[in-house]
Amino acid sequence: MRWVVAESPKREKLSDATDHTDDEAEEEDASQDALKLRIHVTDTNTRRPPGFPSPVDAAIFDFDETMIDLEVQHTAAYAALTRELGDDYQRMPESFRTGSGRRIIDDIREMRTFYGWRDSVDDLFTRRHRHFLDALRNGKLELMHGVVDVVRALHEHGITLAITSSAVGDAIDEILRRFHIRDCFDLIVEGRDVVRGKPDPEPYLLTARRLDIDPANAIVFEDAQVGVLAAKAAGMYCIAVRNPDAQTRQDLSAADLVLSSLEEFDLRWVV
Repeated sequence: MRWVVAESPKREKLSDATDHTDDEAEEEDASQDALKLRIHVTDTNTRRPPGFPSPVDAAIFDFDETMIDLEVQHTAAYAALTRELGDDYQRMPESFRTGSGRRIIDDIREMRTFYGWRDSVDDLFTRRHRHFLDALRNGKLELMHGVVDVVRALHEHGITLAITSSAVGDAIDEILRRFHIRDCFDLIVEGRDVVRGKPDPEPYLLTARRLDIDPANAIVFEDAQVGVLAAKAAGMYCIAVRNPDAQTRQDLSAADLVLSSLEEFDLRWVV
């Protein structure tokens, strides 16, 4: 049996912390929001969803489109790479351009084959990553609504946090620091750390090994079908968080629990 929380209307996301002039005041607000979540722990009437692990040894987050919407930046990076090589990104199949959850290195391999590029995969990856970092640094970023509250509350409650993503680690690290939550995470597992990306369970199993935890005692937050399948194949409890702005609606039916926002996560479930 799965619990499905009814999806709520689209909400505004949290704007890039660099847009504010008073970072200390923002961090104080985030701490207060986390405190509000922790206060609910004293209410013992809330029942855990069926199958929810107890104890929870770790909470593992996918990154792109789960914690932050980066579809614009990814598209810009792919388009810039193809222009640099004299091609048109719109020639790629729509299923590729609107897909989600695959490793960047796998996308580069597919594009290299499609366009007949002669440059090495590593060189193409490096060039594409440079364009991606430019897009990150020159544009406005927004965290998905509720991310800071949930991350800080879980961290302050003593839950080990990790990120398991198909994205690139240095970009993840930079964004987490930009929003002042890098200190909450013990581990980042990126796409290049594994041989097989999602939906294969390897990324999540590697995360469990590095954290030295039983996969059955981990909860995973995911937004994409391939990520949900990977988490479940790894034997973890998967909470799907639907991205209202996703280019392609994801089939999240394999998840144990489906939320429309991280706001709907209840910290009382982990105690």
